[in-house]
Parts: sequence; structure tokens; C-alpha cells
Amino acid sequence: MSDNKHNPKSFWTTLARHHKKNRAKGVYGYMWWTALKIVFIWFLIMVPVVLLLKYLIDLDPLFRYITEDLPDFLVWIVFLVSESTFGMIPPDFFVIWAGKFHSPLLIVTILGILSYTGGIFAYLIGHWLSTTPKIKAYSQRALEKYIALARKWGGAFIIISALFPFSPYPLIVIAVSLLRYPLNLYLIFGISRILRFVVQGIFYLKILNAGAFFNIF
Repeated sequence: MSDNKHNPKSFWTTLARHHKKNRAKGVYGYMWWTALKIVFIWFLIMVPVVLLLKYLIDLDPLFRYITEDLPDFLVWIVFLVSESTFGMIPPDFFVIWAGKFHSPLLIVTILGILSYTGGIFAYLIGHWLSTTPKIKAYSQRALEKYIALARKWGGAFIIISALFPFSPYPLIVIAVSLLRYPLNLYLIFGISRILRFVVQGIFYLKILNAGAFFNIF
């Protein structure tokens, strides 16, 4: 049984079985409609906000503080801690911070990789929480909504949470871990977190700093 667990053919067979089950459950329809609704709401909110900040409201002092006054190492640490625990600091601030660098596209990609790494830490935190019955029971009650969605939609819920805003991604990963969702599948679906930062960076930084954004090197 141990050999089958680590057998590549067995792994791809498991993925194929999940795909068939997802089609039967309507998972892909859920993903499309949820993604469309979130993108619509996001554009409805963020496009006017970004344009307002660009043309009508002078937030240069705040941006200068974020991009120039804060030590870089502190920003990296705070970002990784946030993406590993509660995710209470919106990633937007860190994407804006990336605009200070000569190669912001490279920086937002690194942010995405760090966020993906933070998700792995969050998964391990969930595993640690599950080792103590009382803590596990409390955590499951606190994250009941996310656990129910993860149980119903599986990998689709992970991808949606990783790609789109309005979700505390680290808490969702902890919920997934408490549900004992397979780590190898999470590692695959969680890669979409990197894509989220790159796409968001292109949108924000192209508007706020179009001239410098594509200076990758």
C-alpha cells in the first residue's frame, strides 16, 4: 500500500478520479460562476477606487511611507507571517510596495511564491492544531463555514480562494488541513496563489506605474 501511495501512476489515477467526481458534482460550474461574480464585484469596487486614488486623491505620503520608509526586510517578514496565519493585511498593500523596485513584476512574483509558502505553513499549522482534541474541536467550530465549503467543493474552493480577493486565504488553508485534505493535492491547487499576485500586480502597477512595470531585469 505504501508503494501505491507514492506511485506516480496512482497519483494521476487519483486526479482522474477527482476530475470525474467533480464533473458529476458540478464543481466546474461552481468555479466559473463564483469566479465571474467575484471578478465583477472586484472590478466594481477596485477600478473606481484605483482611478480615484490616481487622479483625485493625493495619497503620495502614504505610498511613500509604504514604499520608502518601511525597511524591506520588515515588509517581507510581515507579509510572510500574515500569509501564514490570519491573512488580515490585504495583499494590495504589498503589491503597491512592489512598485518601488526596478523590477516590480519580479517582486510580485516573489510575493506570490512567498504567499504559496505561507499557505504551506498554514497547512502545517492546521495539522498541528488537529493533534490536540480540544484545540481541534474549537478550531473546527471557528472555521466551520470554510470546512463545509472545502468538504463540498474540494480543490475548486482552494483555487477560488487562492485566486480571488475577499477571502482570508491562510484561514481557509488551515480549515482545509483540519479537514485532512491531501497535502499533495493542496500543493497543486495552491499554485494558483502565485498567479493571483502576478495578475493583480499587472493590473495595479500598470495603472499606477505603467512606465516601470515591465522592467523585469
